[in-house]
Amino acid sequence: HVRGRKSRGEAVIDSVSPHSTTRANLQNGVREKMSELERLLPQDPSTSAIKTIKVVMMGDSCAGKSAILERFISNTFDDTSTSTIGMDFFSKQFTTRSGKNIRLQVWDTAGQERFRQLMPSYIREAAVAILVFDLSNPRSFANLDSWVLFMRRQRGDKTKLVLVGNKSDNERSVEPSAVLQFLIDHDEVPYIETSARTGENVVELFETIANLPFEDIEKEEEEEYIRDRSRTIRLSVSGSKLVEEEQARNGCSC
Repeated sequence: HVRGRKSRGEAVIDSVSPHSTTRANLQNGVREKMSELERLLPQDPSTSAIKTIKVVMMGDSCAGKSAILERFISNTFDDTSTSTIGMDFFSKQFTTRSGKNIRLQVWDTAGQERFRQLMPSYIREAAVAILVFDLSNPRSFANLDSWVLFMRRQRGDKTKLVLVGNKSDNERSVEPSAVLQFLIDHDEVPYIETSARTGENVVELFETIANLPFEDIEKEEEEEYIRDRSRTIRLSVSGSKLVEEEQARNGCSC
């Protein structure tokens, strides 16, 4: 993101016309370009009305990740849907019951082993990872440890984990005691049981995510904002010097 903003800033500066030989034209050109640069400055996250949270959904194929997301995004359920191939991306803005304005950017990952090599680039900077297993499929639960290990290798402790037991409308095959032990072993991460078919607890799942404490993430965003603004200011100074040099070449002084 920084690179994109920087290149746009450079383009603004470089577009000061070398043919603006009069003092008035040069000053007007600088004012116009500085105003444009100000519009390109990164937005201060502390004043943003809408918080954006990047979320990745992980877990075995057929655990119901895509079905949960479809229920949340469009409030529908397709019993004939197939497994995700590669990655899907969705974005939704909503207001929580507590009045928070949230924009969720959700990456729905494929559960098949052959797609794992694609994941690191997609889970970068993820604030939350939703680990989904099928309550009627013990194997999907047993594989959770490998998903946690994969996530920790990629992100360390920077990404918060939320555990989801899906298909609560089916007969349960995963023992509650096993789930409890998993939560104890993984620092008591938030846990919720859902049914994409009936919609049970799907909205509550994303409400839970929206209300997680993100102080560390907000600190990173503020630090990035400061770095980006510093770069843009340095660019604007370069723009001023460019104009001063042009004035000198044309024998114009302010």
